[in-house]
Amino acid sequence: MIRFWGFKLTGAPPLLSLDVRPSTMKRREMNALAHSLCAYLCSRNNDIKGYWGIGVLCAYSKRERKPKFSFKIYPGELLRIYSCEITNSNVVTDKLVKFDLDTIEGRLSYFEDGRYPHGAEKYTCGITIAITQDGRTGLSLSHVECWPHDESRERRRAGFG
Repeated sequence: MIRFWGFKLTGAPPLLSLDVRPSTMKRREMNALAHSLCAYLCSRNNDIKGYWGIGVLCAYSKRERKPKFSFKIYPGELLRIYSCEITNSNVVTDKLVKFDLDTIEGRLSYFEDGRYPHGAEKYTCGITIAITQDGRTGLSLSHVECWPHDESRERRRAGFG
């Protein structure tokens, strides 16, 4: 028999519900995390086979006349967008596991935006990330100027053959 606040309980004490999340995020924290993921995708540190991922996907977008790519991010797994694997992205996604998020979804949208002074085609890539947890959503929108990847004029990051 167990005494709890003066009451007699028989058997084991009730367990906490397993549905309670230890780290429910505030909306502003979810927005900040979505913003960080957008910044990661905009940065030159996201590679596809040693080349800037945004530029490689821009080339696919132009060649296949597909202006939008939707994707999901799975904590602890490599990030794939349009069957392209973002090199070493698990370094980022491994850090997402602790947040116990319901979903992380994204979209890249490309549109023509004129030409650069040196003559290259200019595109703008809109990046949207939405994070959900317990029915709440964090959202971030970013954009970056880019051009379609061209292997003949771009250098590959060191360490790729």
